[in-house]
Amino acid sequence: MSAFLGPIHYWMYGKIQAQEELIRCLAAKAAEENWAADLEEYLNFEDRSLDAIIDGDNIHGWLTGRIEDVESRYAGIVTALLADHPERLEQIRQWIFSCGVKYAVPDDAAAADCYKRLEDCTLNGMPCDGVNIVTDKDESHFSWEQRFDVHSDIWTKCGGDPAQYYTLRNQFMAGILSKTKFNVSTVDNKQYTLLSD
Repeated sequence: MSAFLGPIHYWMYGKIQAQEELIRCLAAKAAEENWAADLEEYLNFEDRSLDAIIDGDNIHGWLTGRIEDVESRYAGIVTALLADHPERLEQIRQWIFSCGVKYAVPDDAAAADCYKRLEDCTLNGMPCDGVNIVTDKDESHFSWEQRFDVHSDIWTKCGGDPAQYYTLRNQFMAGILSKTKFNVSTVDNKQYTLLSD
């Protein structure tokens, strides 16, 4: 099967695994705080390499299904943890930031390197969906546009608030950039720019 796998498939699987790490982080931290008795339904501990998992020729369909699954479980665990406890959002923001720090870009990274790491660690559907497009770049800044929202429907379906997704995503990106001179600014979670301090 590995003959059918290309770099883009491994890249997408890595992005899925980064999202799985967010879910594991939330479950572990929530358990430490005694916020929930059982969060097993949100966890997936698959850690085999992609070529060991794939069985069949439909790699695109398999990856699409995994993206939908991991995004749904992420929305589900956040929504469950915040149910009747909206005050927990600030603590969850801190946990997500710390998880982003695990993927931190080196302090000497250029703007383009920062953008690449953000793209390596966040999900925006499949590449063929063309969600993000670069709009401007040079050594000191990098801008892109999220052309459409592939996350809100998932959060709405599980009874969650799509705004929470973007709040947490921005915290995750801030953690990834925490060692660099760059910050992400956004307008309506559609236009994004990396700017140096």
